Amino acid sequence: MHGRAYKTAVLLMWLALPTSAWEYRRTWNQLPPRMAVHFDANWQPNGYTSREGALELGLGIMVVMLVMFTLATLIIHALKPAAGLPALLIAYVVLGFYWYGNHTIIKFNLNAQPAHSELVGSSSPAESDSQHVLELRS
Repeated sequence: MHGRAYKTAVLLMWLALPTSAWEYRRTWNQLPPRMAVHFDANWQPNGYTSREGALELGLGIMVVMLVMFTLATLIIHALKPAAGLPALLIAYVVLGFYWYGNHTIIKFNLNAQPAHSELVGSSSPAESDSQHVLELRS
């Protein structure tokens, strides 16, 4: 791949950032104030943060990855052009996987399941349980 085409392909990686940001912006008012952002092997949420935290975490990690992959792929292409295309493909796969992770987190929180919905308003599962006990006593 020639220099100009390679650099264009590297720049196209950066489209992952505005597309993720747009998805957050488009769905912002529909997202719960407390979002599930970490899941166990059974796809059950086990880590939560605020909407703002989810946005900062999702886009922040993506920016770091984009900077690292941009620098790495350009350096690899400059030092050993034959290795440039495989490095670029790896960057695209990893960034695509991470973009899909952000998309899936948004989608999960838009369609909160009943067990997840109970936890959305409280700050911890223990607090949710104690509120349930208080409601039963009333």
